[in-house]
Amino acid sequence: MAGFMRVARLLIAIALVGSVSAAEFGLRSRLEAQYAAMKAAMAARDANAISALLAPDFVSIDSSNQPKDADRMIQDVVSLPPDPNKESHTTLTHIVETGDTAAVDTRYEMTTKKTGPEGKVRDIKLTALSTDTWVHSNGLWRLKRTVTNEIDYQVDGQTVLHRVR
Repeated sequence: MAGFMRVARLLIAIALVGSVSAAEFGLRSRLEAQYAAMKAAMAARDANAISALLAPDFVSIDSSNQPKDADRMIQDVVSLPPDPNKESHTTLTHIVETGDTAAVDTRYEMTTKKTGPEGKVRDIKLTALSTDTWVHSNGLWRLKRTVTNEIDYQVDGQTVLHRVR
């Protein structure tokens, strides 16, 4: 009987771990979809689509500890010129869900090519590590806060900026 109870407890533990993993996978998939939607909205310079993905009290804190509210961040994105050479990807490296809040550590990598003042085409690479806070309300995950913890900017493989909060 004791052996049966150990097996039963083990099976219950495996089932619980499996459902936690499934829940984490579901949250990861939903958040990855939100990051993809944000990337598309930003690429389209669509202020309304960007705003729809943000919580009403959204704030962005850069690596210099300077805050921007939603209006300012959207204005900055919309005013950027299109960059046909830009390729970017955001990786969700760690997610912690607590009720209707999710803390997400991300790694953003972007590459592009820019012509320098002397006319030479330069390879640009930007890497940023951030912690984002998402809130779940009315069935949607919205970005409430993003904090850039570290940023690296390289030109032709040479680091020209490295900043850590």
